[in-house]
Amino acid sequence: MIGNIYISGPIGTFDDVTGVELIDIVGQVKKQPLAESFDVHINSEGGLVDVGFDIYHYLVSLGKPVTTIGSGIVASIATVIFMAGTKRIVRENTPFMIHLPWGGSMGTADELAEFADQLRAIEKKMTNFYIKALNVTEEAILPLLKNETWLTSENLASLGFTTAEPVKAVAKTHFKPKLNDMTENDKNFMESLFNKVLSKFKGAKAKLVQDATGVEIDFPDLADDATVEVGAKGNVDGKPAEGDYTLPDGSVYKFTAGSLTEIVEVEEGADDEVATLKAENERLAAELEAQNSAHETQLATIKSEVLALKKSVTSKFVVDGKKDGKKTPGSTDRTSGIKDYLKSKNRD
Repeated sequence: MIGNIYISGPIGTFDDVTGVELIDIVGQVKKQPLAESFDVHINSEGGLVDVGFDIYHYLVSLGKPVTTIGSGIVASIATVIFMAGTKRIVRENTPFMIHLPWGGSMGTADELAEFADQLRAIEKKMTNFYIKALNVTEEAILPLLKNETWLTSENLASLGFTTAEPVKAVAKTHFKPKLNDMTENDKNFMESLFNKVLSKFKGAKAKLVQDATGVEIDFPDLADDATVEVGAKGNVDGKPAEGDYTLPDGSVYKFTAGSLTEIVEVEEGADDEVATLKAENERLAAELEAQNSAHETQLATIKSEVLALKKSVTSKFVVDGKKDGKKTPGSTDRTSGIKDYLKSKNRD
């Protein structure tokens, strides 16, 4: 079973803003005692250095495979937490920034000098961390930290921050069909392919069950209103389910190689933990319904795009995107000033 840990927002509490604390991470882990590995989802602009290092060391101390997944933004001390992953992935178009810590102080000259010494010690700690974690020299990493560097996916891979290619959130295919070169058989064949894809959108929704820790179990062969029984095939994160999953009502689904081998029902007089799980059932059910609604919206969008693609391929398009002698509108990429905005908000 793969557990999920979510780190979203500032690291630590400062400036009257409540952020993610070590105790929040410990609590998430304790709620998933059956997890054999963890996916850590990070979306943070940074925060307090000490809290960040505490979270990093705790994740490493779990002694289990950890995959860190950056999305939204990963910056400042959040990049240290990110390095706790034995596998490290950054989703496409996720800003990733490293810099030296900074802070402010008021007081006498001696007090300010003492603060400066403390800040230099923290700088040294962070620099040494990156040197060891990335296996680079001080000459290679220190200039990047001093210059508050925003790293591209290529930079992240070459420096060793990531261990895998960036995950693309959306994939679209843009092509210009050459219908003039297609035979009638070719066109009929392509139409049949599109019809097969569109047929997948028909019929009832697949059964989706959420366990007590929020892990979703997908039963692709069952309709949404079907009853889950022994022998049903289940997937978790796109892979065959394996092991035990405790549901909000306290019952347990046992899987072997994706096949549901046993359903352990709740016994009378079960312990207090079962009662707690039952109390969360309605909340989890509501969350699952909201997720299902979002999935339906996504499916509707995909279906409309497939229909549009089918129409374009099977209509009278010709080379270079021209139709009936007229040039069809193109698309342009636009980039916002997100870096400057995020820079103004970022801190360690």
